[in-house]
Amino acid sequence: MLTLTMKEANRYKVISEVIEGYLETSKAAESLKLSERQIYRLKARVRKEGAKGVIHKTKGKIRPRWLTEKVKDKINSLYNTKYKGFNLTHMMEYLNSVEGIKVSRESLRQMLLSSGSYSRWKRHPKHRRWREPAAREGQMIQFDTSDHDWLEGRGTRLYLIGGIDDATSRCTGARFALSDSCVENMRLLKQIIRTKGIPMSFYCDRDSKFKTTRHEGLHYRSKGEYGQTQIERSLGELGVKIIYANSPQAKGRVERAWKTFQDRLCSELRLHNISTLEAANHYLMEEFIPRYNRKFSRPAREQATAYRELPRDLDLKNIFCIKEERTVCGDNTISYKGKAYQILPNGRISFARAKVLVHEHLNGTIHVFYKGKELRHKPIPKRRCEEKEPLIVANSSRATPSFR
Repeated sequence: MLTLTMKEANRYKVISEVIEGYLETSKAAESLKLSERQIYRLKARVRKEGAKGVIHKTKGKIRPRWLTEKVKDKINSLYNTKYKGFNLTHMMEYLNSVEGIKVSRESLRQMLLSSGSYSRWKRHPKHRRWREPAAREGQMIQFDTSDHDWLEGRGTRLYLIGGIDDATSRCTGARFALSDSCVENMRLLKQIIRTKGIPMSFYCDRDSKFKTTRHEGLHYRSKGEYGQTQIERSLGELGVKIIYANSPQAKGRVERAWKTFQDRLCSELRLHNISTLEAANHYLMEEFIPRYNRKFSRPAREQATAYRELPRDLDLKNIFCIKEERTVCGDNTISYKGKAYQILPNGRISFARAKVLVHEHLNGTIHVFYKGKELRHKPIPKRRCEEKEPLIVANSSRATPSFR
């Protein structure tokens, strides 16, 4: 028994009227929204096969790339186990390249929707003011830290520090760290500048690592802002302009990049069972970032680069470091972070009362400079303050202890 759909039944009725002479071919073509040539074909098929002639030849046939129920069950199982947390595009890439299952994103979405493993969600519109990206690579680096449970409980909580080029959306560098400290941020900045060059500008938030502002303090209201932070001073020595964002949406490119990292990188770290800082950094730099840049970066509007080459005599160790000024004591010693250091003879009789600059490198070593020249020094035991003895002052009526 032949069952026709409403569309097929209507087509059969119109073609039958054409065959019987009740309807012209041009009118039938206009009614069915087909060409007259197609009407002639349908007439021939209906005369030969009857009502079966209006049914499409591929109806009911299994396509060569049709996914069997076994393959669908395997995909559904992978989505809920091995690739749990992957988005649809990310999982489609792994199915095609790793599992050997050729499937489109839309087929994957429809399959997971029908099984109940995936649900639709509505994206709420957000109002943003568009800013044209930089024209050349290196004109602006958007820099930020993502505080996220990257290892999902398999290890210590990590922070992801990184930068995104504003012109190309390319990840210029990123690394995991145990804390979002000034030193860890300096390590990455030093790595980016050593490998890429000196950028023109640096776009970051108003975190205390980058900018010191104490708006509620009396000193801020009376004297203005405090001095430069260590990162602000380091970039200033390189001639890099710092731009401070007033909101997370202002540096949207790096914020959106972190969403992609949180979506894809977490899933891949789980897939490879990575649970340590060293392994996470190795996978991030050797595997994930090159693949991310190939997929998500775009060419800049201008081909020329804005990065400046590093001068040969420039020592980044003495730029990306903690610098603090100290006054030398009369015995040619200085104190830094609770430790004492003896300045050794350096071609000068005494450095007493001189202003020296202490450089604490990122590896923890201490270096002392005076007018650009490094001074020889050595650590010494910290001196203790001598306890003051009470002084007894005699009085005719009574004696009271007094202290010097």
